[in-house]
Amino acid sequence: GALRCSGPDWFEFGDFCYKPFGDKKTWHDAQSSCRALGAELVSILSMTEQSWLEGYLYMATSDVWIGLNDLFYAGYSWSDGTPLSHTNWGNGEPNNHEGREDCVEMVSNANGTYSLWNDLNCDAHQDWICKITKGKNPILPPRKTCIQSVLCYFC
Repeated sequence: GALRCSGPDWFEFGDFCYKPFGDKKTWHDAQSSCRALGAELVSILSMTEQSWLEGYLYMATSDVWIGLNDLFYAGYSWSDGTPLSHTNWGNGEPNNHEGREDCVEMVSNANGTYSLWNDLNCDAHQDWICKITKGKNPILPPRKTCIQSVLCYFC
């Protein structure tokens, strides 16, 4: 059978699965959270993928971290290593404001009709989206083991 996404909270498009997260984190913490699942911060490789993310997955209600950054190489690159084949920068972006903007967010307008990219300080707290190859199951967090005592449970 066809490969599917694991669980109801991963959304399917093309060969990939996507999961949005709403508990705001820095770019590095968001990346670590994705990698802990065996996933990566989302890379957007085409206008088709961009449009799907805007419309279906996130309903464009919040600004989100994407995997694009210029932390490690001159020029922008995706944190998952895929080549930069598509961009959707806002007007005048990237501007590296005060020389301190090395990570990229997808910024939505109020009615969700477009989501342009903006470079931002990596320490800002934003929502984010993880992306994983279809058929690769996300890593589940380890189960906590509890020790029963007379007074209470310790986890």
